[in-house]
Amino acid sequence: MSMIRKILFASATSLAALAAAAPVQAEDHSPIVYNLAGNEVGVIQGTKPNGDAIMLPTQATVDLGYYDVTMPAASLKPRERGGWVTSMNNEQIAFLPPVPRRFFMPSGD
Repeated sequence: MSMIRKILFASATSLAALAAAAPVQAEDHSPIVYNLAGNEVGVIQGTKPNGDAIMLPTQATVDLGYYDVTMPAASLKPRERGGWVTSMNNEQIAFLPPVPRRFFMPSGD
C-alpha cells in the first residue's frame, strides 16, 4: 500500500507543479492582440503597474497606429493559437485613452 501512496503523491505533486506553471506560460504569449473575429487589432508595447496593457493599435484594422492606448487588463485573455484576444470591438478600441495623455494645443506647441 505504501508504494501506491507514493505513486499517488508523486502524481499529485507533479500535477500541482504543472498547474502552478500555467500562468507563467500565459505571459510568454506573443504580444499581438486579436479581436473576436480573429483580426489583428494591435501589439502590446508594455504593461502598467495595475495590469493594464499599453497597446499600439493596428493602423490597417482600427485606423489608428500613431500612438499607444491603454487596454484594460480585464478585456484581454490568452489566445490558444498564440497572442491575446480582446472582447472589445474596433469602435471601442478607437476610443481608448492615449498614452501619454494628449490634449489639444491651439498654439501648435
